[in-house]
Amino acid sequence: MPPSRPVLYLAGPEVFRPDAVAEGARLKALCTARGLEGVYPLDGPLDADASAIRQRCIDAIERASAVLANISPFRGPHMDPGTAFELGYAQARGRPLFLWSVDARPLRDRIPAVGAGLRDAAGDLIEDFGLSENLMITPPGAVVHTAPEAAIAAAAACLLGRSR
Repeated sequence: MPPSRPVLYLAGPEVFRPDAVAEGARLKALCTARGLEGVYPLDGPLDADASAIRQRCIDAIERASAVLANISPFRGPHMDPGTAFELGYAQARGRPLFLWSVDARPLRDRIPAVGAGLRDAAGDLIEDFGLSENLMITPPGAVVHTAPEAAIAAAAACLLGRSR
């Protein structure tokens, strides 16, 4: 029996796209081309209830070698909250994280400041560490790739011990 490929859980808001299943297949094919097995949140029954979907995602992270996450802004200046949960869960379970975003600008450039200082329209401070997402998601030194292909290549290099 050949050795199994490292499993990469594919987190992100792609599951909400009109072409969600096709996009999942595309991401999984990118993983396969790099010697990885991609696991997508929509793998399995599409008519499952909320509890079943949540558990399926947690179970997939449990069996994953690492997590690839799309942290692009989603419905506002920040990433998808479900993806944020998955990243926190994966990190707590010791999984390596590989991040990508179509908008890697610092938060201060994505959230409009109003008046003096870095305050938003509600008067709340805009995080200004030069990071593309909250510091809990992208700590200093974290690499945020600009496309899934680059993040998958980085995951393959790490998990397989070589670049392919």
